[in-house]
Amino acid sequence: MKNSLCLAILLLLGLFLLVARPLYIPQDKVVFLDIGQGDSILFQQGRQQVLVDGGADTTVLMRLAEEMPWQDRRVDVVVATHPDKDHMGGVFEVVKRYEVGLVLLSPVPGSSQLQESWLNELQRDLATKHIEVRFANRGQHLALDGLTFSVLAPWPELVASLHGETNDGSIVMRADYGDLSVLLTGDAELMEERALVAADTDGKLRVDVLKVGHHGSKGSTSAAFLDAVRPKLAAISVGANNSYGHPTAQTLGRLAGITTLRTDQLGSIRLTRANGEWLLSCSQKSCIKE
Repeated sequence: MKNSLCLAILLLLGLFLLVARPLYIPQDKVVFLDIGQGDSILFQQGRQQVLVDGGADTTVLMRLAEEMPWQDRRVDVVVATHPDKDHMGGVFEVVKRYEVGLVLLSPVPGSSQLQESWLNELQRDLATKHIEVRFANRGQHLALDGLTFSVLAPWPELVASLHGETNDGSIVMRADYGDLSVLLTGDAELMEERALVAADTDGKLRVDVLKVGHHGSKGSTSAAFLDAVRPKLAAISVGANNSYGHPTAQTLGRLAGITTLRTDQLGSIRLTRANGEWLLSCSQKSCIKE
């Protein structure tokens, strides 16, 4: 009798949790996550997820919990655009706590303690978690159902010219998500931007949405680069009252005339597909609708 009562209580508790927790309906969306000073962008195609960068710390775990179904503990692809803490630190946490299928890394050499710890962790996880690791190179493609990533940079000659600089060795990718195109730039600065523009013989830089390079630093998002990209929407991932002065007045001036949204002002910035249209929303306050 006592065992039956305990079982009944457990069943009622389970039923309560199922009812109390909203039913998750898979969505197609792109989210510029509000993770403070850093980058983290989530692409979701049904129940498939691609995460590009993870910010500096565990904040990304809270943001993923907001965007993903509670029972989903898999991120299919994780990209670390370059070995800086405000991009790689959170990725390190995601790989430790989620089942990850593929990790894509920049070939830019780095000597930071963070990167060494990250690579050592990956080596341990290869055997136990069966994680595939690749280094990005121009011309590579990643394809999910209805979602394709094309690696536009870096390439060996560009990496060889950096002399230890990591920003201009950022992985730059174009994401095509049905009729929506997004350019992901990491912390690319003028050298990498110029190289991308010079190599853009097929117009791959022209997209709908631009993730603004290096959090709106004055050394990124040049006028020539913007002329090649011509985005309808620009998203700046940046921390409130950061010590770097990002985004700078110079970059904001070059973005004049382009709808520009910032995570420090609006929280996470979402583009969600509904009935064949992409709808814009933000977590802290209403966005300007396209």
